[in-house]
Amino acid sequence: MGVIYDKPEVYILIHIGFGFVGAWYLWLLYGMIAYQFFQLILRKRFFFFEGVVRDGNSIEHTAVKLVEVFVGFAIGKLFRFASKD
Repeated sequence: MGVIYDKPEVYILIHIGFGFVGAWYLWLLYGMIAYQFFQLILRKRFFFFEGVVRDGNSIEHTAVKLVEVFVGFAIGKLFRFASKD
């Protein structure tokens, strides 16, 4: 289970950020979800800032990332709702 959380915090913030922006641009949200499943199918993890690809993706790891995206999406939806006139 330790491999699920073995990632730099910047990626957590990126997942939340994509979800947040996805509250305005659903195509971005759908793209992020598709990208996560693409990584799962390949059983790879892509680390953009390190420029590496690692083995070891799992359904549990993907679920954690999708929850992070959903948290950002929920925050974005709440933000949109609260900022309406």
